[in-house]
Parts: sequence; C-alpha cells; structure tokens
Amino acid sequence: MRVRTALSAFAAITVVGLGLCSAAPAGAESQQVTAVQAADSLDVHRGKYMTLGGCQTAGQQGIERGHWDRYQCAEGSMWPWVWNLWTNR
Repeated sequence: MRVRTALSAFAAITVVGLGLCSAAPAGAESQQVTAVQAADSLDVHRGKYMTLGGCQTAGQQGIERGHWDRYQCAEGSMWPWVWNLWTNR
C-alpha cells in the first residue's frame, strides 16, 4: 500500500514539474544566453548539465584535452538541466 501511495505521489510531482517547466517564457533563456556570450566571448554551447560539478568537470576535461582554452558554467532556466557549458571554441 505504501509503495502504491509513494508512486502516485511521485507521478503527481513529475506531472506538475513538467507542466511548470513548459510554462516558462521562451525569451528569458535567450536573453540570459546572449548576456553570457557577449560578456566573455564564449560562443560555443557544449551541453546542459544537471549539476554545477558535472558542468565544471566537463569544462576542465575539455581544457586538459586541448578542445578549448576557457569555459563557463552558466545557470539555465530549464529544469532539470540547470547548468549550460559555454566554451571559447
């Protein structure tokens, strides 16, 4: 019985979360992205990450492998992908 209740609650939370995600204004994310690109000339988007640590690890590994010289993890607005990795090349 507890498992069924827990699964029902999880399903309800997921549906509400997805509904809120799709209700976000589309222009807000593009304005933030433009600000990041203009400020640091980091114009190559490399991916979206769920955690800041994951984004930073990917950025540092790209530097160590010679793929880019600089990176920045910018906060995004799309749940659950909340960190965007931007690089200079």
